[in-house]
Amino acid sequence: MPKVLVIGGNAAGMTAAGRARRLDPGLEVTVLERGPHVSSSVCGTPYFISGDVPRAENLIRYTPEAFQERRGARVLTGVAAEKLDLSRRRVVARNLETGREIAFPYDRLLVATGYAPRRIEAAGAELGNIFSLANLSDALAIRSALERRPQRALLVGAGLVNLEMAESLSRRGVAVTMLEKCDHIVPGLDPEMADLVEAELARHGVAVWKGRSVRTFFGNPDGRVQSAWVSGIAEPVAADIVLVYIGVRPETGLARAAGIALGRSGAIAVSERLETSAPSIYAAGNCAETLHLVSNQPVANALGTAANKQGRVAGENLARVPAVFRGVLNTWVVRVFDAAVARTGLTEQEARACGFLPVAAQITAGARARYLGEEPVTLRAIADRASRRLLGVQAVGGGADKRVDVAAVALTAGMKVDEAAQLDLGYAPPYSQVWDPFLVAMNALLRYR
Repeated sequence: MPKVLVIGGNAAGMTAAGRARRLDPGLEVTVLERGPHVSSSVCGTPYFISGDVPRAENLIRYTPEAFQERRGARVLTGVAAEKLDLSRRRVVARNLETGREIAFPYDRLLVATGYAPRRIEAAGAELGNIFSLANLSDALAIRSALERRPQRALLVGAGLVNLEMAESLSRRGVAVTMLEKCDHIVPGLDPEMADLVEAELARHGVAVWKGRSVRTFFGNPDGRVQSAWVSGIAEPVAADIVLVYIGVRPETGLARAAGIALGRSGAIAVSERLETSAPSIYAAGNCAETLHLVSNQPVANALGTAANKQGRVAGENLARVPAVFRGVLNTWVVRVFDAAVARTGLTEQEARACGFLPVAAQITAGARARYLGEEPVTLRAIADRASRRLLGVQAVGGGADKRVDVAAVALTAGMKVDEAAQLDLGYAPPYSQVWDPFLVAMNALLRYR
């Protein structure tokens, strides 16, 4: 019976384990997870912290026992893989509760170790009540800290996680200040669109300080943070709780130590079948490199959507059913109070860096008929002037997710703006205008000849 070993018990790893067993019930599949939970929704944790999701258990799809019963794969939590022994085809791991070392032989191996949040380089960063949000355990710790009713929160970094946390903490009655060291928030948007997001934050009382970073955290006698020295600010900034999210890095330590090749992005290099440079070893999810479908460049993707799809492809190949993963567009959507914010493909800045000659059109149109209350949405569409190929779309406002999903399909198909402008989209007054905002944006791009 072939032994399949999976390192990592979340999106990519669990999807792969279940898929491999479904396709080949003769496989002996084992999943190793160093944490206490598997199959948990990291994307749902801000809503658990806000109280929208009442119980942590609501974010867990399977317990280890349920997964083994329903999907046929053994799942071991609290077991940390420490070494890949390629010559002996085994993984050396440690039971974190007992300290006991265990060796797991394999015929085929999947590395699905995910990502780790980047640490902040500031004195005092080890104080209590300073958190990152990367898993369910982090969310439980943050929610526990909120039971002490902190009054002021400092969010370091203005990416997607902290955008969601700004809303979650505000709804818990905490005054929020957000710091971003760059000159605009939300690195995945062009500045013109990021300004709209900043306005939405300000409308709900979130203070946004750009071009600022933390130098030092100061604690109280109990060892918890109470203030921070912020660049350009004369007095320490009071903070009872701090959320740090300044980006992530692929978790590649195991693979790197074993001599498995990394790619240009810093993630594990893989083929389209997710094979690594080592025989019978695959990598999938946020630790694995993939191809950007517009730029044709290797990228590290930190989104759960891509991780799940890669996990399915990896599971098929582990079961010896050939499958390929085409790549990503880095499509995402996030709720920022009353606004949906979304993007797909390349921003104007990214397109220029990739060697395109980008042109951009930004429009604001009603997401539904005027007589039903237009609910404005702003779209920014990017195209290549030379080839007329659509390169990316960003959206803020009502129905932003719908318009960006349409754009993702157009980008995957490699459409030119002329073709995208003629898409036959659905229309009814509660959901769109006769000219959908996506089509309005495409027609605006057509002016560039």
